[in-house]
Amino acid sequence: MDNINGKRAVNFLRGVPADEALQKLVPMASRGYENSITHYGTEVLQYGHFNGFKPLRDLLGTMHHVDPERIIAGNGGMEVISMLFKSFPRKCNIIVEEMTYDRVIHDAQRYGHNLIGVELTPTGLNIDQLKDVIDKTSVFAFYGIPFHQNPTGIDYSPENREAVEKICKDNGVLCIWDICYEPLRYDGNQNEPITVSEWGPILVSSFTKTISPGTKCGYMVLPQKNIGQMTNIVANTRLNPNLPTQGFIVDFIQSGEYAAYLNYLCNLYKPRMDALNDALNENFPGAFPADIHGGFFSCIQLKPIASDKEEMFLTTAKNAGVGIAAAWDAVAPNLREEKRKKGLLVRLTFPAFVTTDIKWGITKLKHVEEELL
Repeated sequence: MDNINGKRAVNFLRGVPADEALQKLVPMASRGYENSITHYGTEVLQYGHFNGFKPLRDLLGTMHHVDPERIIAGNGGMEVISMLFKSFPRKCNIIVEEMTYDRVIHDAQRYGHNLIGVELTPTGLNIDQLKDVIDKTSVFAFYGIPFHQNPTGIDYSPENREAVEKICKDNGVLCIWDICYEPLRYDGNQNEPITVSEWGPILVSSFTKTISPGTKCGYMVLPQKNIGQMTNIVANTRLNPNLPTQGFIVDFIQSGEYAAYLNYLCNLYKPRMDALNDALNENFPGAFPADIHGGFFSCIQLKPIASDKEEMFLTTAKNAGVGIAAAWDAVAPNLREEKRKKGLLVRLTFPAFVTTDIKWGITKLKHVEEELL
């Protein structure tokens, strides 16, 4: 809980890990970085290979059952996604989910690409709409977040995910899955890993949420035929990634501490996720949110809050102690105008807050909504 001018406050704006999780990580990270320097010595202190630290690439190759040469490890998930977009032909068409990670939208547009949003359903992408877009448009790539989607929290069913992959493969469209939230499932079940074949799909991921934002390590799994081109892109973008961090991650995983830490995170975040699900269903029944099973985000569309009431609602919520923002930057550009007609869209994050603060914040949002009606 934050405290603004002595008043209770909750800031749902940023998807940051819980402070107690980072505190628990401190001794493990201290040992891991020391082990990295001691074990690898100048290998992690000198310039290294453009595509990342070989022991980490070897380990990730084993985890994904691919040749390690197909792995490129970099400084965070957004860096590897950005380099991937940089490698695409200029002004190509990329299909994204109707709502997606806002920085992906900004970065793709920075390289001149055109984004086309496709509707999300409770089990993944609208397959008929995906087929229709590909039939009518020259599409170069599809980008999606299949596990605990940002910002909706939706999970693709295995059947839906496989259907998306088949459509992309059959039509020569690159299929890119961002799997950064895959390990972060809190309901006691495990997500079914994505099988990578020779053609793909391309996987991108990050250790930002599973270890810490400060470690800044992400990676991608590419088809072999794309490695040469991507290596050139990487070499012209930066020399080498943070090698001591990549050495630490190797040690962290091989020691077994990473698996134990993931288990700790899942146990820590489960009651917080449950509190958010319960509070949304209690205060906003029939609204957009579906029950989430993991990840860092959910979102809600407030139908009574039309565009002319948005600013007043956000300001009133802030004065009441609840930090939120409109999530229009996360909506695909071609769907943004139509989506705004359905009411204010707000992204919510929960891992950094205790259950009582989550419930208080969502209840307070309901009160604010009622005040403005």
